[in-house]
Amino acid sequence: MDGQNAAPTANTADTRVLDYGSVFLGSPSQADGDDVSSTPSSASQPGVNIAELLLSRGFAKTSKHRDYEERSHYYDALLAAESRAEKAKKGVHSLKESPVMHITDLTTVRHLLLFH
Repeated sequence: MDGQNAAPTANTADTRVLDYGSVFLGSPSQADGDDVSSTPSSASQPGVNIAELLLSRGFAKTSKHRDYEERSHYYDALLAAESRAEKAKKGVHSLKESPVMHITDLTTVRHLLLFH
């Protein structure tokens, strides 16, 4: 686990602890040649950090934390990956418009077939 945060609740007797952690791919070769480093963020963790991979492709953004707040042990590497994606204008950092999503409502097809 990377760390823990105590979640405030309305009932003072009920204090929940939120755990968070990092997930790694089994080997760096599974990252499909992305711009994340081929060496892991930490020598003790094998493979590629999934969060770092998503950030480097521009599929996610980091949550900004204050210096005194609990955060991932890999926070600096995550910020660096997001910065590289911003500079390369990848994913959500791209200037291109998102493609329009087309949805076919199949609930009306039956209605149309019955009355035509």
